[in-house]
Amino acid sequence: MLETPVIIGIGSICVGFVFFLAAASGARARWNRKVTITLFVIAIVFMTIIPVIGAVGFAA
Repeated sequence: MLETPVIIGIGSICVGFVFFLAAASGARARWNRKVTITLFVIAIVFMTIIPVIGAVGFAA
């Protein structure tokens, strides 16, 4: 079976991808600029920072 850090990493990247798609859709539909940038930042956090913290936290 998969270990917990792997499951957290995969889930976090999937959630980040959904936020990324929402932000891209908002950029094309000309949503409010602050909302679009916020969605991009949330996507980056979910796709980079959370998996790294999860992997390092469980490795320690």
